[in-house]
Amino acid sequence: MEAYVNEKLRVVFLAVFVWFCVSCAKQGTMTHFTRQEIDPSYVKRVAVLKFENHTKEKHAGERLRDITTTEILAMGLFDVVDKALVSIILQEETGGKAEALDRITLKRIAKKLRVQGLIIGSVDTYEDKRDRNYAYPVVAVTLRLIDGASGQIIWQASGTESGYSTTERLFGITPKDLSQVSYLLVRRLLKTLK
Repeated sequence: MEAYVNEKLRVVFLAVFVWFCVSCAKQGTMTHFTRQEIDPSYVKRVAVLKFENHTKEKHAGERLRDITTTEILAMGLFDVVDKALVSIILQEETGGKAEALDRITLKRIAKKLRVQGLIIGSVDTYEDKRDRNYAYPVVAVTLRLIDGASGQIIWQASGTESGYSTTERLFGITPKDLSQVSYLLVRRLLKTLK
């Protein structure tokens, strides 16, 4: 009888511990939009354009662009045009000015690259935050899929992801780094495209 009670107590303790661990992890926020009248499944090949960088981290835009390209390929969503070719066409079309990306220019870029869609993104947060003696990464990104023929937004997703975890903090476990949190966020955002 005593063994049975001890076993029940262990199960209850384990259940409470698992619930505590899950509820203490900071979950990121996310929202997305898909244009109802356009089915994005016709898009087979995309170009990932340069990301806008609204952070203090100089290379955050390029890092998130590379992560997005990797995740698109890893998830088998689209074929992706090589970044070097995209840079050449962007330079030709915009002279290096991001504000020159209007609807007409986007259509010309898509035509030159022979893609059905363009992925455009922006990085709003890419930093390590501190809470007393505990540091953890926070990343916020917006991704858009633009129709190459019309220049319209087909899909857009925005989200924030944090590496903060009360459990890791309590047990002295090193939190995820900026790169790990970035991959996690981009993967979560791209899953809304399926």
